Amino acid sequence: MKLGNYRIKGFVMQGGERYCLLLDKATGMPLYYPNLYVTTQVRNNSNSVSAMESALSGVNVLLSFCDEREINLSGRFLKREFFTFGELDAVRDYCQQSFVKGGAGLPEEVIIPITRKGKRRPSRKTGLASEYMRLTHIAKYTEWLATILLASDIERKTSLDIAKMKKGFESRRPSGKGRNQVGRENGLTREQEAVLLDVVRPGSERNPFEDQSTQIRNQLMILLLLHLGIRSGELLNIRVSDIDWAKNQIVIARRADEQKDPRRRQPLVKTLDRRLPMKDTLVQAIHRYVVQFRSKVPGARKHDYLLVTHKSGPTQGQPMSRSAFIKVINLLAEAAPELADLHGHELRHTWNNRFSEFMDASDDPPKPEEQERERSYLQGWKPDSGTAATYTRRFTREKAIEASLKIQEGITRIPENLKND
Repeated sequence: MKLGNYRIKGFVMQGGERYCLLLDKATGMPLYYPNLYVTTQVRNNSNSVSAMESALSGVNVLLSFCDEREINLSGRFLKREFFTFGELDAVRDYCQQSFVKGGAGLPEEVIIPITRKGKRRPSRKTGLASEYMRLTHIAKYTEWLATILLASDIERKTSLDIAKMKKGFESRRPSGKGRNQVGRENGLTREQEAVLLDVVRPGSERNPFEDQSTQIRNQLMILLLLHLGIRSGELLNIRVSDIDWAKNQIVIARRADEQKDPRRRQPLVKTLDRRLPMKDTLVQAIHRYVVQFRSKVPGARKHDYLLVTHKSGPTQGQPMSRSAFIKVINLLAEAAPELADLHGHELRHTWNNRFSEFMDASDDPPKPEEQERERSYLQGWKPDSGTAATYTRRFTREKAIEASLKIQEGITRIPENLKND
């Protein structure tokens, strides 16, 4: 990520650990306090490199704001001068900016530099989640920095002022998260699912990819997501050796800081290890891809990861990256109007909707707590974690509407000749 005078650089350590630093673009040197913060407060708390990048991204936005306003952050804190109410509002407004190049559909990693002071910046706004994240990290960083700088001589009033500044940032975060559920339906409808499967069908006129081997890979990618309900990080981490061909099963395994993974941004498996069953046709699709297509991609045999880059170039044959995955999803979304705004995680919601439908249609369905345990295992959640509720919202709403209509049918009918006043 590049923003203003700074950029976040990620790299892989000798032991396989992914790490990142915030650098001065002009000198290439790491910034002392931001990197000390992310090391001691994020990395040492066993958080992932994604969490580190998220924290540095928020700090990056703050430092770019300070540069534009010619604010010496450390100097002001040493003089016990903290952000005023007006400055807190200005930082909030700054955090609402989107620095993504090219508009919607591109990953947040693609950033355009902020223009010099006095010149027009992009008018697009970022999403509420991004704004919330930035302000959260800024609140934590400014509290930590002020405390570190004044630790040897911090008095009660100063401590209260620091806490007030942190609360000021937190109170300016967008509110109402998760409250407005109307219009936030998750998961594909049956019609959308059919359209998606037709678009990824090799040879389809609507398929946005020309190369046959790429079409086969992308179809397999969508089938795995729909049939198993796995996350994109889990998908990109699958190895050929994870497949038990005799038992028609696949292992979803956690492999943090894998030394043999050449990707700088290693896709992460956030859920628990588990073994999932697969139907014959899915196993056959995987076998066909591995034997007839993957094996012919130059460089693919140097590693064991299932999905590889087919396009010729320096990364050909390497494990498929997250940015490549996002690009595939975006192109599929543009291939048919029914798939507008399609995103990879929507397929995980789709699987959960189908699971709910299957359980509801069963003649003797398991008890709700048993259903949640089964769902949690298949999705890799801890038992009784309550995560299932996040993925059953649409199905629950549809069943509630159905129940409401049935209740209304049992109530005294409204006279047909009733006039509207």
